[in-house]
Amino acid sequence: MNWNYNDTMKTQKQVQCDPTQPIHPRRPFLITLLLWVFGLWSLLGWLRFGRALLERSLILDNFALSVFWYLLLAGLISGLAAMPVLWGLVRGAPWTPALVWIMSVIYPSYYWAERLFLWSDPYADNNWLFMLLLTILWFGLVIWAMRSPRSKRFFLQVDEE
Repeated sequence: MNWNYNDTMKTQKQVQCDPTQPIHPRRPFLITLLLWVFGLWSLLGWLRFGRALLERSLILDNFALSVFWYLLLAGLISGLAAMPVLWGLVRGAPWTPALVWIMSVIYPSYYWAERLFLWSDPYADNNWLFMLLLTILWFGLVIWAMRSPRSKRFFLQVDEE
């Protein structure tokens, strides 16, 4: 018998690079920025939800029951809505760009509708220009990130783990 024990051993090159496995590129910087912003929005939603629960008696003593339910549900929806986007941005899922476009319009629209129609803050006039510029910068970031060639390549990769 001719035993060649080296036949069963894989070389270092075979272990490192398997041509049948997809290569997932590193997450682009612009996508990482979007990930952080959506993470912040989700965190703020969860904080709103939690504070509404913790301060329920204070809210109910000073405002109508509808305000409590609004704060509670708005925080819950805001926190939950970002979860699929965060998952898609982390994984580079191919369905993520469509969801990013939708959610990147919904979050600022929600903020501006709340600011203009729901709350009557006497000091809101002090920072409206800043918030408007921030909203414009946000849309610029989303357009830049979603149209960049690196981002498009990142979402075209299918990761089958």
